Amino acid sequence: MDQRRMRGQRNREALISAAVALFETQGYDATTVDQITAAAGVAPRTYFHHFGAKEDILFDGYAERLDEATRRFRASRSITLWGALSEASASVAEAIAAQPEIFVVRARMYASHPALRATRLRINDDWIDQMTREVARWLGSDAESDLRPRLAATVINGANRAAIDTWVAGDGRGELLAIMSQAVALLRPSINRIERLVREDRRRRVG
Repeated sequence: MDQRRMRGQRNREALISAAVALFETQGYDATTVDQITAAAGVAPRTYFHHFGAKEDILFDGYAERLDEATRRFRASRSITLWGALSEASASVAEAIAAQPEIFVVRARMYASHPALRATRLRINDDWIDQMTREVARWLGSDAESDLRPRLAATVINGANRAAIDTWVAGDGRGELLAIMSQAVALLRPSINRIERLVREDRRRRVG
């Protein structure tokens, strides 16, 4: 079973590498699944074992990055909301920086293809929704009726996006973790204020 999983992982990585190379040289729309599988040296059925459509390759790993960001947030030993959110952001930067060349090509595809950009925005909204629930849990607040958890999640997501977009514009040559850390640090006063106000409101209600 271990050999089977390893072979499956190699095939998956070969398909991603072949697809990204073809997308970069001949464009996303002009690339077919048959071309991808031929370049990867696997049968078409192997492709559909791993991916349902071409765009799944470009968005591969997003769910895992969201899960890891959530795990890092929950596992944080920080005493502040900002600290925990910073750790979640760092996990995103680390995952992207592990495959910089592939991610830069992917990002360019998103920017030039409206349908892909729309999918990325929907996935981005999923990140905000999930982190909103996590922030609300941290604050002991209601994610539905209190706008502050969503505001905190949204501005941190915006910092992440600004950092990633800046990094991509530089062809991925900079240190994404440092760029994202700088972006998130700029939001520290606002996140701290959100946390302070929520806790003050809760003390007043208890009092």
